[in-house]
Amino acid sequence: MELIFSPLKEAHLDQIMDIERVSFPVPWTRGMFERELALAISRFFAVMSGDRVIGYAGYWQIEDEAHLVNLAVHPDFRKQGVGKRTLEFIMEESRKAGLSKILLEVRESNLPARKMYGSLGFKNSGTRPDYYITEDAVLMEYAIQ
Repeated sequence: MELIFSPLKEAHLDQIMDIERVSFPVPWTRGMFERELALAISRFFAVMSGDRVIGYAGYWQIEDEAHLVNLAVHPDFRKQGVGKRTLEFIMEESRKAGLSKILLEVRESNLPARKMYGSLGFKNSGTRPDYYITEDAVLMEYAIQ
C-alpha cells in the first residue's frame, strides 16, 4: 500500500477525529488538533492512502528533541505496517531536522505499541505514575544517529 505523509491541514480534521475517537479511551478534541495547527513547535502529519486519512502522527520540536505526542492508525489499517511506517517517517523527519532524540509516553498496557517502538530501537527510560489518570505511562526514547 502506498502511503503519503502530508502536513496536517484543517481539511483532514473530520477524518482525524473519527480515528481519534476509536483509538483512545480519552480522545483529543477537535480544538486540541486545531491548536496543534497553530503551535510553532508542532509538527503533525496525516497519513494518506489515496484521498483517505488512515492515520496521523505528531511531535513537538523542543530545542534538539522531538516529543511524540500522538500517533494513531484507523482500525481497518492496523497490523499492516502503517504504524511502523509512520513512526519511521517521524524518525526520518526528526533526523533531517537535526534533532538528537525522540521521546514519548505510551500506556503501560499498550503492548503492541511498546513492541513496535522497541523494534525500531526505542528504549524504556522510566515511568510516569498515573499519567493516563488510571494508568502509568512508560517513557521511551530513541537516540537519533
